[in-house]
Amino acid sequence: MDNNEAEAKVAALERILERERLARKEAEKQLEDYTRELYQQEEAVNHTQQEVASQQGQLEFLTGLLAETWRQPNLQKIVANYLERTNNFMSNAHNLFVEIHADLSFHQFQYYCQASKQQSEILPEQYKVVLSQLNRNKLYQYVSSESESQMYELGEISKAPNTNFEYSVMVPLYNLDVPSGKAVGIAILLYESQDDINIVKLQTLESSRSMLAVAIERKRAEEALQERLVELETSNKMLEQTQQQLLQQEKLASLGQLAAGVAHEINNPIGFVLSNLDTMRDYFSDFSEIIAPLNNAELNSESKVDNMLSQWQTLDGDFLLSDSEEILVASVQGLIRVKDIVSDLSTFSRMDNDELDSIDLNVVIEKSLNVVSNEFKYHHQVVKDLLPEANILGNAGKLQQVFINLFVNAKHAMPEGGTLTISSKKDRNKIVVTVKDEGHGIDPSHLADIFTPFFTTKAPGEGTGLGLAISYSILQQHNAKVTVNSELGVGTEFEIAFFESL
Repeated sequence: MDNNEAEAKVAALERILERERLARKEAEKQLEDYTRELYQQEEAVNHTQQEVASQQGQLEFLTGLLAETWRQPNLQKIVANYLERTNNFMSNAHNLFVEIHADLSFHQFQYYCQASKQQSEILPEQYKVVLSQLNRNKLYQYVSSESESQMYELGEISKAPNTNFEYSVMVPLYNLDVPSGKAVGIAILLYESQDDINIVKLQTLESSRSMLAVAIERKRAEEALQERLVELETSNKMLEQTQQQLLQQEKLASLGQLAAGVAHEINNPIGFVLSNLDTMRDYFSDFSEIIAPLNNAELNSESKVDNMLSQWQTLDGDFLLSDSEEILVASVQGLIRVKDIVSDLSTFSRMDNDELDSIDLNVVIEKSLNVVSNEFKYHHQVVKDLLPEANILGNAGKLQQVFINLFVNAKHAMPEGGTLTISSKKDRNKIVVTVKDEGHGIDPSHLADIFTPFFTTKAPGEGTGLGLAISYSILQQHNAKVTVNSELGVGTEFEIAFFESL
């Protein structure tokens, strides 16, 4: 091979080597670009994962805080839950909460921290040092103006010496009206270094405030409603007790007004029975004389019979026997009369419960008339036109008080005498009772007030003004409807509609 051929081969080999070198450089460049692209993609993925993890953490914090906040029973528990979750969410923060009133006094203090940071028994003392030097006026004005969360160097809000804290974040939680004025609630996040403060998480914390404010406002409303409910229940119990006392006092007042008549009604049959017993004692003495021969051993049987017949005729034994029977029957009737009056008074005067039972309205009316019968004995007439059956759901003792009040008022409206008419009729599923008098009537200007407590047109000392008011209350308890028609100089008519008992 000559030199030319050798040079040509060398040149060809050099060209091949150059192409391979260029190709390798290109491959290396492409590999380097690909590796760099993979690295950038991995960095982007890592960054995305970090953002997703951060957003997920923020979302978990917000949803968890929301869910737990609504479950808390009171404001103090809401704040405690907020501090705990904020501590778990934020990094290197010591969480305090204070409530300051308009007089700049502390009314609540809570804290939450991770005990692993420092000894837990020392931390509360550090907090106390910070709070003791806190600029309360600045914080109160800051929250009262509804500012957003703010970061301060600790010295700007507290002149506390010898603490490890350098920075603080003020988070306004609520601004509420209280009896003493206004109360503001502030979360104070304390940091030992500015590097510990995560701005993104602080932004998330700030976004949770509106949700927390709604929850606190609702909880405060629930607490206020509950307090109002307790007050109303207490007031209702007091009203029920007062009403029961007034009811019993009115019963006693009615009994006082009826006392003389009731005493007369009881004394009459008792006096009659006592007189009959005296007569019966004389009759028994005569009967003893008639049968005396039976104990005479000197007489034979025929003589004993003859002597007894002689005494029987002498003492008019036939009259003694028949009159004794009439006396006993009349005495029993008189004692039954006394027993009925006492029984009716007992039903009327005792304290009744509020239970409604199926009762016969006719029996209630008869018992009421029995108690006031002496009021209508001489110059008044009572006319009854009642249904054969009148069963309703009611309380016999309380309704007896209603009818006694109506009957006594009717008698007082007819001082010179007159007729009291008591009637009943059926109107679909109701029993309607009418009590009508022929008295002086009610002035039209007074009709709207007759059921008002303590309203009375009677002279002082003659009426309490509670009779009709309590009667109206009792009728309301029975779901009864009462209407009044009255005309001056003609009379008054009360119409009461009760639901029939099935």
